[in-house]
Amino acid sequence: MKQLTQWHWLIGLLLGLTLSSAAGVAAQSPITVEPGSLRSDLGGVVSLYATAPLTFTADCTVRLVGYGILPTAYVNPTALQATVPPGLGAGEYALWVLDGSGAQIGAGTLRLTAPPATPKPESPPPAGRPILTVRNYTVEPLQVRPGQEFTVSVEVYNNGSRAGENTMAVFPGGTFIPLGDKGHLFWQVPINATFVVTQRFRVPASINNGIHQVEVRLSANDWEGNHYDYPASIPVEVVGASSGAPATGKPKILIEGVSTTPAVITPGMPFSLTLTLANRGSRTALNVMTHADTAAAIPATGGNIVSADTLRINDVLTVTLPLQLKPGKEGGRQGLTVMLEYSDYSGGGYSDQQTVGIDVDASLANRPQLLIEAYRTEPVSISPGDSFTLTLELANVGGGDAQRITLALGGAEGEQLGAFVPIEGSNVSFVPNVPAGGATELSLRLMVVGNAETRAHNLPVALDYDTGAGTREKSTQRVSLMVFRRPQFKVSFYRPVEGSALVGQPFALPIEVVNSGTARFNVPTLEATGAGLEFLGEASTYVGNLDPGGSWTLDVMALPQMPGPQEVVVNVHYVDDLNRTQIFSETLTVEVLDMPIIDGPHGPDGPWGPEVPEQPETLPQTIWRFVKGLLGLGS
Repeated sequence: MKQLTQWHWLIGLLLGLTLSSAAGVAAQSPITVEPGSLRSDLGGVVSLYATAPLTFTADCTVRLVGYGILPTAYVNPTALQATVPPGLGAGEYALWVLDGSGAQIGAGTLRLTAPPATPKPESPPPAGRPILTVRNYTVEPLQVRPGQEFTVSVEVYNNGSRAGENTMAVFPGGTFIPLGDKGHLFWQVPINATFVVTQRFRVPASINNGIHQVEVRLSANDWEGNHYDYPASIPVEVVGASSGAPATGKPKILIEGVSTTPAVITPGMPFSLTLTLANRGSRTALNVMTHADTAAAIPATGGNIVSADTLRINDVLTVTLPLQLKPGKEGGRQGLTVMLEYSDYSGGGYSDQQTVGIDVDASLANRPQLLIEAYRTEPVSISPGDSFTLTLELANVGGGDAQRITLALGGAEGEQLGAFVPIEGSNVSFVPNVPAGGATELSLRLMVVGNAETRAHNLPVALDYDTGAGTREKSTQRVSLMVFRRPQFKVSFYRPVEGSALVGQPFALPIEVVNSGTARFNVPTLEATGAGLEFLGEASTYVGNLDPGGSWTLDVMALPQMPGPQEVVVNVHYVDDLNRTQIFSETLTVEVLDMPIIDGPHGPDGPWGPEVPEQPETLPQTIWRFVKGLLGLGS
């Protein structure tokens, strides 16, 4: 029985060792930590990536062995983020991932590096001490990979009050492997002088991703033999290191800030669009390219793409696009589409488009605007078959100069001229410039076709001009030209009146009006007037419709007041095509004779004067005697 108990104890021991070994294997499931190294004085956020078949849950926590549980954020089943506090000691730490019950399900490592050593200002430097500081540095290439060689160039500046003697720069190595000589001697470095030291390195194959330091030890003596050391460090970023598991997550770039110069944009004018880009994803973005939608804006200078090499997680990048807004009629707050393209270290490509808001001023404050302010024809009234001059008054009511102006009647090709034909030139006129607030006149010779309708004709006028911002404005305006039927009335005496007009004696005016045109006109009134004549009875008459070839007579009696040629003005009142009453006037001339002198039986001096022999009767005397006989005043 005792022997059986011993066997049970031995089997239990072996089984316990087996389970403990299995649990140890599970606890040591590899986990990738990025970055693999942090500054101990700064701390930071690290990402932990699980390898298959291990997965994370929302209740998982991260333990820094030797410190305790870290603030943990669940990202997805294969990624966690933990915050490492600053102030821990430098060294290599184990990171354990614990499930909801506190059991370890995976482990990784994190290196905390000591901050670069800086000299403690124990006391003010003695007079004449050289002070060497790193003024600038470059790393070529900017990011390095395991196994790759790179070059570090450091510019050192002596800002002390004495020259440095036996000045040296030494790269002792450490994380990176120096190639060639590690020490560089520069002998004497005067006050305010600089020197550049260059060292070649190789990246070890076993290095982790992240920021690593290249140490450089600067030293110099003064002329009294005192020795001074100035240690410094140069940060170098390592990427592309293998972690034994595929990287997870992806970069995500967001536009978090927008500004334009000027703040309010005018269509057709150049402007600068400044964008603030932030990587809010879980991986570094590479080859970031930004450009605006060419449907709304075109490049003002150069190409339409602005690029950047890298944008790390939570880093911010500012880019500026020189653009020119295309002409448009809409103002106010407008949306502009911006395209983003980038990749990651695994070769993945990403593209995105986001919309930003810009303020657009579409008013006429900075651009020209041409208007046909007035127009006129010479003669004022035009009829079919007439030639005339059309004068257009062109005004610039905008805030910019209009340049290289072309004005085309009937459209650019003249296809809408209709009843009008250009003469003495084409339908297009050119004006070099009309300044803001200025005006100019253009005159064109035209002819109305013979079969044109008598109505208002709508004539389009096409205007093209440069705005001064590299764009050309086009507009079409219209003018209305009235075409009337012009009456052709012939006014005359239908029988002779020569010799019948005597001063102080009434005589007949036999007036006739003939419509010698091809159109019928309504003639409400036909009247006769004259400044030197007194009309007896009615001097007007109603006519009505006067057909082509038709005539009408007006017989009036007039009493002349003075001898000589007298004008008889005949007014034909007619109704035009717009139902307006117009007047057609014609002037006829009548020669008025002076009244003849008739003597008594004793002559002009009476019975006491000398006797005048009787003279034969003249023709005027005979006519006068005949008129008196008609009036009952004599024989």
